[in-house]
Amino acid sequence: MNNYWFALIGMTCLTFSCRYLFFSETMPFRLGPKLTRILSFTAPSVLTAMWVPLVFLGHQKIEGEFITSPFLIAGIIAIILSLKTDKTLLVLVMSMGSFSLVKAFLN
Repeated sequence: MNNYWFALIGMTCLTFSCRYLFFSETMPFRLGPKLTRILSFTAPSVLTAMWVPLVFLGHQKIEGEFITSPFLIAGIIAIILSLKTDKTLLVLVMSMGSFSLVKAFLN
C-alpha cells in the first residue's frame, strides 16, 4: 500500500470517529443548543468549499470556454434539480449524468 491508501484510510477513520462521537445516541454527553446551531453551518460550508473550485475553475482542466464548461452546466442543472425535488440521490445521479453527457458532446 502506498501513501495514498494510508491517507484515505486515516481520513475515513477520523471522519467516522468524529461523526460517531457527535451523533451517536449511546454517548453520555449532549451538545448545547448554541453549539448545535454553530455546527449546523459546517456541512454547507464544507460542501461550498468543495464545489466552488470545481465549477469555477474546472473549465481550465478541459479545453474550452467557461460558459460551455461541463462543470458549470452540470452545476446549474444540479441547482435547478435540487430546487425542484427533495430527493438527494436523484439530484446526484441526474447531475452526474448531465456532466457526463455534456462532456461527451463537447469533446
